[in-house]
Amino acid sequence: MVGPMRARDPVANCMPRAKPFTLSAAALRGLYFLQKYRFLTIPQFATAADFSVDHAGELLRTLASRGLVGFLGFVPLPGQGRTPKVYFLKRKGFEYLQLESEGTADLGAFQEVNPELSWSPQMSHRIALLDLFLALERAVRARPSLVLVRTFLEYRRLPGTSTRETADYVAPEETADNRIVPDGAFVLENLASGRRGLFFVEMDRGTERIAVSRGSRDPRATITGKFLQYDRYLTSGRFAQSYAPFGQFGFAIVLLVTVGAERIENIRQASADLPERLHPYYRLGRFPEVLRDFLGPVWKSRSAADPAAYALVADAS
Repeated sequence: MVGPMRARDPVANCMPRAKPFTLSAAALRGLYFLQKYRFLTIPQFATAADFSVDHAGELLRTLASRGLVGFLGFVPLPGQGRTPKVYFLKRKGFEYLQLESEGTADLGAFQEVNPELSWSPQMSHRIALLDLFLALERAVRARPSLVLVRTFLEYRRLPGTSTRETADYVAPEETADNRIVPDGAFVLENLASGRRGLFFVEMDRGTERIAVSRGSRDPRATITGKFLQYDRYLTSGRFAQSYAPFGQFGFAIVLLVTVGAERIENIRQASADLPERLHPYYRLGRFPEVLRDFLGPVWKSRSAADPAAYALVADAS
């Protein structure tokens, strides 16, 4: 005897089956950098994953439709078009990355990005800073003898706090006058020698005054004022204490990346009265050249009397 027939669900029958979802190793690398740096533009994601910009944009749109990533930005600016889309990893995407990585990558803790913060004046500066760090990642990847041990960025917060990752003090007295917040920092290790180097990064987009002008209330709001604060930081040795968990550092190098050769020379001339013995601990580079080969011989000393071009590591030539 044939039992009663079950009524078919017309809606269920019309629903397309979800296609299996897998990502290539290159795409997973892009997601890893999205987690590491908190947000990336489409061209930056393309750089991280070694994709074309078109393919990166298509993939990110697919990931957004599946709820793995979100984006902020893409807001109109009067007379300037729209800001770029800046993508970030959502918790679903982080969990997928955890599953697919199978413990092969140190992902750190997931930190939610607030999409309501659609854009801020600092974002253009931070995007340029991220361009530098991705260029650094690419340069290290091309040199098997080097390892990028740790990166630090001013817009990231220490877990469970409101303190910026790079915030520190140049003296034992933790006062506002002694506070310093580098744009970024990184620790680089040479596997052959076992030595580690500490570098601080400042991104100058050509909008800051180079030297103190009359009536200026805060000399730190200039390039030379920033150098003076770094001089105190380097000579105090406080940086060695703060970064001790990542290595033993007897010195550190300050990298200033700016927009052009003429501005570099103007900064070098304005730095003539700063301590000469500290000039070798500063390197100044042009943005396009640094993007092309971050570790290569594209850096100038702070001294205007030094014509040499320097690489950051011995094997960078």
